[in-house]
Amino acid sequence: MLWLHLGMPKTGTTALQSYLRNNASALSNAGLRYMEAGRRRPEGDDRPKVSHNLLAFHMNQSAEPMDKYREAVAREYEAHGSKACLMSSEMFYSADLERLAQLFTEIPAREMRVVFYCRRYSDFFEADYKQRAKNGRLPADGSALIRDRLAKIEAEPHSVSFSGAVTRIRNAFPGVTVVPALYDRNEMLNGNIVDDFLNKLGVSRPGGEVASEPANPTLSRAASEAFGVVTRAIGRKRSRQLRRQVPKEPIMFRRHDVLEPEERAWLDTYLTEADEGFRAEFFPDRDTLFQPVWLSPDEVRFRRDAPDEIVAFKQAAEIVFRMALGE
Repeated sequence: MLWLHLGMPKTGTTALQSYLRNNASALSNAGLRYMEAGRRRPEGDDRPKVSHNLLAFHMNQSAEPMDKYREAVAREYEAHGSKACLMSSEMFYSADLERLAQLFTEIPAREMRVVFYCRRYSDFFEADYKQRAKNGRLPADGSALIRDRLAKIEAEPHSVSFSGAVTRIRNAFPGVTVVPALYDRNEMLNGNIVDDFLNKLGVSRPGGEVASEPANPTLSRAASEAFGVVTRAIGRKRSRQLRRQVPKEPIMFRRHDVLEPEERAWLDTYLTEADEGFRAEFFPDRDTLFQPVWLSPDEVRFRRDAPDEIVAFKQAAEIVFRMALGE
């Protein structure tokens, strides 16, 4: 069986992929083949990358056919098809799935599964915003971007809903079984992505141990935007290195500080309604895809452009600039 993991972004994908690469030999003995095709360039013999992002980069940056990768995938699957074979990239979630499907034309649809984790709409919106911010890819007025994106979602919910994702997958991969999963640590096996994902593939973690992988703390919006300013000056690689050294200052870590409470409530309610058919098909035992979020009193009062948020950005910026200067 070939499993194609599409991400989605911000659902523990990198942690999962790192575990898969670092434990490839033991996992192979347990019945899982983390495919090297697409993690290794066809013409090279370098160590396979953490993920199959090479394929997404190829599709995004070149109009050349996928033949070399397709042939490599077919050969490797023929050699290891008795195992659960896996390919994974969070970039697949928003990729041209019709073109991606060209990689698998030699593999019968009945032997494929497409899996992706679904994160609460508002949490994903926040995580995506902060990722853009940290990478220096926000316009000058971040609040205007938020309002514009919410308006586009209201006009075209299918473009971001999970039911829309399933439709795109089925159009590109006719006859393939789609396996969505909910990204909620409270409901995942042992509370982590690795054990939960391996369980879906029918593979036991080698050694039988339970993962103890804490969730990474979430940078605040102010810290994310401050890092974005520095990123544009020193580059993404150096900025990522600095983010691993962020001091444990309260101003640098916070959740629920991108959307205002009313925006968060509207987004989750609106897309939940748009995904009612998705819930009924894949999660019929649930009354709702995601349980309501409890917000602290400070989060309930949060306003994105309030004076104290401007002060928070200035404080975060000073910390980040001092880090960049090595002080």
